[in-house]
Amino acid sequence: MKKLMHVVAVLVVLSVTIFASSLSLQPSGPEAQVSQTVQAFYTAFNAPNGFEMAADFATDDWNHINPFGGRTNGRTAVLKEALEVHRTFLKGVSDNQRPSSSREELKPEPTRATCSEG
Repeated sequence: MKKLMHVVAVLVVLSVTIFASSLSLQPSGPEAQVSQTVQAFYTAFNAPNGFEMAADFATDDWNHINPFGGRTNGRTAVLKEALEVHRTFLKGVSDNQRPSSSREELKPEPTRATCSEG
């Protein structure tokens, strides 16, 4: 059950990230920085090493609340949990963002996660 909670939490975070990143087509200035950060996140998330670069996207006051109300506080504790999840039941799972062709065509898309067998 705990593993399922982690998967759901990760997918919720990714869905929000995907939607937020699709709000701008050709970002400039601060928008470009956000777009680059989102792309870096997906590159790190999809790396075969189990998301070892998760620390690049974490803060000391990270407060993770999973969909079932469980809470993990602090960078060290949440990173430990994230790495454990990515090295076990999320091993081989990848995700990607789908860019939109125009602001008028923005439609929320479900997160597209895949899992390779291995």
